[in-house]
Amino acid sequence: MVKNGIVAAMFLVVLLAGQFVHASIKDVVGTWNYEAPSAPYEYSKGKLIFMENGEKLEGKIKIGEYEIEMKDVKVEGENVSFGTYVEGEYIRIKIKIAQKTFNGTASYSEGTIDLKGEKE
Repeated sequence: MVKNGIVAAMFLVVLLAGQFVHASIKDVVGTWNYEAPSAPYEYSKGKLIFMENGEKLEGKIKIGEYEIEMKDVKVEGENVSFGTYVEGEYIRIKIKIAQKTFNGTASYSEGTIDLKGEKE
């Protein structure tokens, strides 16, 4: 009897964990305006656009009329990470979402740039 209770509890934990991960993706989906004050001027403002594709999260970065595809988008709780290529250089971006705002970093060969933003 105890064994059945443990199995049922483990099943419930796995089921609920899946619900939270899915809810996190839904919270990320949409358009987020970003600012990176210490980035070169042409990259200092733009949009992060996240879309749900089945169970996966995909996205693009829009800077003016220019769009860059996000690579390897991952959501882990309130953290979202992805990479992209800008002028031939790979940049790794990590953001932490707090309701409708975020703070994060963009790391590349010359260092790290802070960024922040909010959801439209």
